[in-house]
Amino acid sequence: MRGSREVRVRIVVATSSYPGTESDASGHFVRAHARRLARGAGAEVTVIAPGARGEVDVEAVGSGSVLVVRTGGAALFAWPGAAARARERPARLLAAPAALVRAAHAARTLGPFDRAVAHWIVPSAFPVLAGVDAPLEIVAHGADVRLLVAAPAALRSAIVSRVLARSDRLCFVAASLRDELARALPWALARRLHERATIAMAPIDLPDRGELGDPRASLGLAAGTRYAAWVGRVVSSKRPLLALEAARAAGLVLVFTGDGPGLDEVRASAARAPTGGPALIVTGRLPRSRALAIVAAASVLLHTSMVEGAPTVVREARALGVPVVACPAGDLAAWARLDPGIEIAAPSPTALAAALGRAVAPRTEAAA
Repeated sequence: MRGSREVRVRIVVATSSYPGTESDASGHFVRAHARRLARGAGAEVTVIAPGARGEVDVEAVGSGSVLVVRTGGAALFAWPGAAARARERPARLLAAPAALVRAAHAARTLGPFDRAVAHWIVPSAFPVLAGVDAPLEIVAHGADVRLLVAAPAALRSAIVSRVLARSDRLCFVAASLRDELARALPWALARRLHERATIAMAPIDLPDRGELGDPRASLGLAAGTRYAAWVGRVVSSKRPLLALEAARAAGLVLVFTGDGPGLDEVRASAARAPTGGPALIVTGRLPRSRALAIVAAASVLLHTSMVEGAPTVVREARALGVPVVACPAGDLAAWARLDPGIEIAAPSPTALAAALGRAVAPRTEAAA
């Protein structure tokens, strides 16, 4: 017994991204993981996440619970990602040290914990959970791998050596991310990484397709209109303007959903579209449920990112039965070899337009 309470497994989850509301898409896969931990083990799960300092939320999940403790840092650790926000306003980096110190303090003082989970190697496993005395699972998602690869070699090797020694399980959501990090390490350390690392995609929660509804009327589209969907962070690595060009070349309506520093340029490009051409509808950022409704009703999902691991939106589209046209990145080519609903195309408007036409054709024929 701990005090007078029934003893339950206590798990701490550290993350640099977590939804602020039920419909927030930020870090929704971390929330899905926390809920599964609480439900599966009847555990008390404490999530330490960025957000308004001192804000606390509690959610009952089956016989367990999820307690979310916010430790500040939202100026940097927020949509559309710390890297994009730092580039947009470098002064935001000043918020990081104090937020990480508070997060590490919370991880040490809210325990003891029976298990620890870090989503992202840095900053969650190191430094936030470095002082927690519990078996540690680390999940690497992509931004952390790219940050380590860009770091000085000595620092990169020191951090990887530390997390390998400290963790009981190191999981990458994509094999391509493990391999990218391994290529940046000395040979002996890279071999240790390959020996220790596992590959497993992060869990995602999806509503039933019937609950999502048809978004066409709210988008100003006639019932039954075929369209392509693009959903994501509007940053240069996602190549949003390529998506607009490809949809125009395919003569296909494009519903563009997302937010980020490149959104104004996307809106300007859409406004310059030739009169009489296919519609380009730019919605900006939407609640996750509305974005999923747009994906579910689409004829095809267009994914133009050049840097990926295991893109969640592609997984969501395929789970909803929507075909995907994507540029080669991360593990997508490997997925396409196993899933005929994913077609990989070169990152050019012509190649993507041809692939969009092939993806839409079966649905057009089925509707005829």
